[in-house]
Amino acid sequence: MSFANRRRVQGDTNKTKIVFNSSTFSPQQVVYASHPLLDTFAMRALSRIIIAGLILATLLWLRGQFFKLHQSILALDRLSQDGGLLSSHVHSNNTNASSAAVEDPFRAVMHAISNTLLNGTIENLATPKSGLRDTRTKVVVVAKTAKEHTQWVVRMLPNWKHAIYVTDDRKAPLHTARNKGREANAYLTYIIENYDNLPETIAFIHSHLSSWHNDQNAAKALQLLNIDFVQKNGYANFRCHTTPGCDPVEIQPFRNKKEQARIDKHEAATENAFAQAWNDLFNSTVVPEQIGVACCAQFAVSRDQVLKRPLSHYIWFHSWLMDTSLSDATAGRVMEYLWHIIFGQDPVYCPKVWQCFRNVYDQWDVFS
Repeated sequence: MSFANRRRVQGDTNKTKIVFNSSTFSPQQVVYASHPLLDTFAMRALSRIIIAGLILATLLWLRGQFFKLHQSILALDRLSQDGGLLSSHVHSNNTNASSAAVEDPFRAVMHAISNTLLNGTIENLATPKSGLRDTRTKVVVVAKTAKEHTQWVVRMLPNWKHAIYVTDDRKAPLHTARNKGREANAYLTYIIENYDNLPETIAFIHSHLSSWHNDQNAAKALQLLNIDFVQKNGYANFRCHTTPGCDPVEIQPFRNKKEQARIDKHEAATENAFAQAWNDLFNSTVVPEQIGVACCAQFAVSRDQVLKRPLSHYIWFHSWLMDTSLSDATAGRVMEYLWHIIFGQDPVYCPKVWQCFRNVYDQWDVFS
């Protein structure tokens, strides 16, 4: 067979029109043959589609990260618009206040951003991890390590729902992101995760049933708790006896070195860290001369009192707890002497022992 009239089809650079003039083909037949450039162009087109898909996926990921960054900046902006995180009565009731050094604002911003992007503090806020959606109930939040036993909570407190957070086991159903900050980490984690689904009354306690921290065992304290007082006052400390914490007043950030040399080393470490911590946490240099509350960070609060602060405040407190260079013990002790202030009480919150028992437990036979 002879080939004749071989020529390119006009307007088509990928195919060649071959005309066969032979007696075998009658009339003329046209056949299209693939050009070598066709495969090259197809591969280029496929590559471009793949690259475009990767670029789109990257842009969507970046959009998500910028959204988180934007949320962090908005939270910080709300803090500045609020004039700091302190309630107004704290400022007005502390005229004898001193100033602490102001932390570099860029460092503060980076702390909040890193906490949001890396630690995932505000992930899945809409769905409480504790699964507690019944807002008419009372809930006890327990901070524990994996080795500590808390079966007594379920056995002895049938009228309380419970949220038991494990601080050193991330496989536990309820856990903290890191084991830092003692019980404060678990307390703040619960508030952040359940902010939109809080029960009417929340008790925050340690894992032990009996301890010198308590005036009575923890189960009895919760069974006797005067819910009406918690709702009215917003905050109730489970410990009524005033030592340690109130008698004498525990934290005096500006105590002179000679006096400080006579106090416990842990108390001294907390005092030395307190002014800067106050500045970091509340965006304020107006630091009280004295901070006192009966130890040891076990208390009950009302939902209304918690909600008087926006969620951004609790996220900020947790960010500080995770990022501070203070030791685990010192950071936890700083928070121990701030809970009553966070929940609306004066810096020195030291009711008489008898008054505390009457208010918190409705017990009128205590006169000391």
